[in-house]
Amino acid sequence: MASIWRRRKDGPYYITYTIRPGTRKTVCGCKDKKATEALARKLEGEAMLRAKGVIDSAAEKLAHWDAVPLDRHLVDFERMMRGKGGTAEHVGRTLAYIRDFLSLCGFKKQADLDAAKVAACVTDLKRDGLPPREKARKRRPLSARAVNARLTALKAFTRWLFRTGRMRTDPMMQVAKLNSRIDRKRVRRALADDEVSWLIRTAEKGPVVRGMAGRDRAMLYRLALETGLRASELASLTPASFSLADPVEATVKVAAAYSKHRRDDILPLRRDVAEAVAVFIEGMPADDRLFAVPDKTAEMIQTDLAAARDAWIEEADTDKEREARTKTTFLSDKDGSDRVVDFHALRHTFITRLARSGVAPAVAKSLARHSTITLTMDHYTHTLIGDERAALDRLPGITPVTPEAEVARATGTGDFCAAQGDPGRAAPGAARRDPNGSQLAITRHDGPAGKTGGKRAQTRAKTTTCARSSRRVIGGPRWIRTTDQGIMSPLLCR
Repeated sequence: MASIWRRRKDGPYYITYTIRPGTRKTVCGCKDKKATEALARKLEGEAMLRAKGVIDSAAEKLAHWDAVPLDRHLVDFERMMRGKGGTAEHVGRTLAYIRDFLSLCGFKKQADLDAAKVAACVTDLKRDGLPPREKARKRRPLSARAVNARLTALKAFTRWLFRTGRMRTDPMMQVAKLNSRIDRKRVRRALADDEVSWLIRTAEKGPVVRGMAGRDRAMLYRLALETGLRASELASLTPASFSLADPVEATVKVAAAYSKHRRDDILPLRRDVAEAVAVFIEGMPADDRLFAVPDKTAEMIQTDLAAARDAWIEEADTDKEREARTKTTFLSDKDGSDRVVDFHALRHTFITRLARSGVAPAVAKSLARHSTITLTMDHYTHTLIGDERAALDRLPGITPVTPEAEVARATGTGDFCAAQGDPGRAAPGAARRDPNGSQLAITRHDGPAGKTGGKRAQTRAKTTTCARSSRRVIGGPRWIRTTDQGIMSPLLCR
C-alpha cells in the first residue's frame, strides 16, 4: 500500500509506494491531499502492472526519451565525447556540424529524425551551402568532403542514441555519404625535394610571420616533413615529448589527447633530425610548448613559399633563365592542375617521400598512423612527372620488326635467324652456345667451300642452328610457323 505524508504542515504531500518486492520509492505529490491520493493510486497500479509484465519497462523508457528534446540529448552527447578524451576543438566542431543539420532539417525531437529529409539537406548543402551567418555574405556550395564531415557527425550522434537505448533504431544508418573523390574542391600536392630545401632555408632566414620566428618555422616545417605530424599534434609538443638520449633510437611522443585516433603515438626520428631537435630545445623548460602554431597555418606556409620562390628566381644567372623560372610552378602554392600547398601538404609530402624511397606500403601505413592502406596509397601518396619518366626509362626498349623479318618469320626460312639476331646463331667463325652455356657448333661462312667442309656442311650448320633456336623459343617471337617435327629435326639436315 502507498503511504501519503508531509514534511511540513504547509508543504506538499509525499508518496511512498512499492515499485517491486522489497523496493519502495518516494515521489513528491502536491499540496492537495485528494489529488495526491489519486496520483498514489495511479503510481501503485502502474507498478503492479509493470511487475506482472503488462507494461513493458523498455517501451516505457523509450517513450520517456522520445519526449526529451534533442538539445538535451546533445548535452549528454557532449559529456560523453569529453569523457572519452576529445579535445575542445573536436567536440565543438562536431556539435556545430550536428546543429547545422538539426537547424536545416527542423528536427526538435527524436521522432522528427527522418532519413529522407537528411538526404534532401545533403543535396541542398552540396548545391547551395549553409545559410551565411552574416547577411552581407552569399551562400557558397560545399564540397562533398565538407558535407560528409557534417553527415559523419550526425550519424555518430544518432548511433550513440541507438546504442545507449534512447532510440529503438538508428534512422541515419541508411543515409549514404557522397563520393568525395569526384568532387574535391581542395586537392593538395606533394613538394619536391628541391622545394623542401628552399622552403626550410628561406623560412629560417625570414622575418616573423603570424607570430612565429623564422627559426621556429623552419624547425616546425622540418618536423612535419620528417614525421608526418599534423599541425595540432606539432603544437602539443614539449621538450619532454622527445627521447634523445640515444640519437640512433630517438623518438617523439604525441599524447593521446592530441592524436587523431586518441592513443599515444611514439614515432622514430632520423639521427640528423634528433640532433637538430636537441640543439633547438636546449635550455627550454621541459613542459613548455615548442611552437606557437597560428590558427591559419596555410597563410603562414604560403608566405614562406612566396619568399622562397622569389629568392629562387633571383638566383638565376641570366635574364633568360630568370624568365624561364617565372613560367614554372616551382615553389608555387598552386600548380597547373590547381593542386594547392598548405600545411597539411607537408604530411602528404612525408608519405610521398616514403613511397618514392621504396618503403613497403605496410611500413608507410604504420608511420602515417592510418587505419587502412587504401588511405595511405590513394589519398596521401602522389606521383611526380619525374617519377613517371624514370619508370618509363626502366622499361626495355622495343626493336621494330622490318617487313623482311616479317616475311622470314612467316615462311620459316633460315634467314630469319640471322635477321633477328638469334642467340643460338653465332657470328662467323665463333663458337655458338646455348643459353645454358654448352657449345653447339662452329661454323665459318668465309673462305672456299672446301676448307670448311663444303657447302653441304655450311647448309647443315645453318639448318641445325635454326632448328635448335626454334625449339628453344617455341611460342616466342622467333618460332617458325611450320610445326612438322620432321622438318624441324636436325637429323634430316644431314
